[in-house]
Amino acid sequence: MGRFLTILKIEMKRALKSLPYFLAGAVVLAVLAGTIAFSANRMLYGEQSVGSIQVGVAVPEADRGAKWIMSMVSSLESVSSLCEFVYLDEEEGRRQMEKGAIYALMLIPDQLLEGIMNGTNDPVTIVFPEQAGLEASIFRELTDAGTEILKTAQAAVYSTDELLGDMGRTGQIPQAESDLNQMYLKYALSRSVYFKTEQVSASGDVTTEVFYGISCAVLAVLLLGIPASGFLRPFSPVMEKKLYLSGFSRPMRLWARTAALAFLFALATAAPFFVCLVKGFFQSGLFSIPVWLLVCVCASGWVILIYEVGRSTLAGVSILFLSTIVMMFMAGGLIPSVFLPEAVAGAGKFTPVFFLMEAVKWMVSEDMSGRAGQLAAWAPVLRLLVLEGAAFCLAAAVRRDYE
Repeated sequence: MGRFLTILKIEMKRALKSLPYFLAGAVVLAVLAGTIAFSANRMLYGEQSVGSIQVGVAVPEADRGAKWIMSMVSSLESVSSLCEFVYLDEEEGRRQMEKGAIYALMLIPDQLLEGIMNGTNDPVTIVFPEQAGLEASIFRELTDAGTEILKTAQAAVYSTDELLGDMGRTGQIPQAESDLNQMYLKYALSRSVYFKTEQVSASGDVTTEVFYGISCAVLAVLLLGIPASGFLRPFSPVMEKKLYLSGFSRPMRLWARTAALAFLFALATAAPFFVCLVKGFFQSGLFSIPVWLLVCVCASGWVILIYEVGRSTLAGVSILFLSTIVMMFMAGGLIPSVFLPEAVAGAGKFTPVFFLMEAVKWMVSEDMSGRAGQLAAWAPVLRLLVLEGAAFCLAAAVRRDYE
């Protein structure tokens, strides 16, 4: 124990000696992390989502049946939630489409309803602008879906007509067509039964601002390993051997260095952390204090592992920066996981960045009132302990050739 306290005292002195340079770098990195999170937020959510799609409809003036059909179609929830029909003549509709006031123009033929009932099915012509945007593409999808329903109904009518003709029962064709028209019309009107509305948030069960705040916090803590590069410079093999022969084992030195680096991380983040705590941003309350300290310990353990693998300051800084950005992307910290390929999002759940983000998210959103004794409620925290144990064991296994 005495040897550990000795090496811990040495590492703490080295950490405090590098503190001014470290804090200056921390300010720069905080600005960088905030800029990245803000830019990602603006890139994904800066523009409004698609609103009501304005669609022009040119209906023959005297065709009351066509007007009734369009009124019925526009009242469907699946249509009214996305589209708003604007009634005008063809000439005016084309002018409005060129101006960008409407995103498509529907040209309704004469006797539309009669054509549907007698099977002539004069087509509705839909005109799209040359430079079709997102709104026009969405409306095209709607019309394609409607076309498929009509094709199915049409095929059923023609098949029935042919079958009754082959059976010599042509007198039943009008009634059969009427029954089929009613059946498919009922299906078209009630097709919303086959759909389920599910509200999905890209940022999960937290707001977008909180989501990117979590990403910014984790990104800043990990990249704090860059201004700490002077402190984290690995010992030379000769110095490692001397320390080992003096009774300072490698695990002992790693624990001391991890504690000293975690102290730097906690010190650099103390002000914003306590501001969030006082403002009530952490649902976990005072439980957030030990959890944040654990986040700092785990982050320091991972950073030390990277520097040990790099074996030099330049390599350590390069690997730390690149690996952090890549893992932040895979874990959904820059672009939410719902927008990533399934394979990438799945792999991102096994990265240290994901574990750290889940722990910070736990601090923000987990109310521990009456749940402190439930082991499942501490799952993100327990995963952090596993992460630190793995990072420590890997770091201890590196460069043992002198022992």
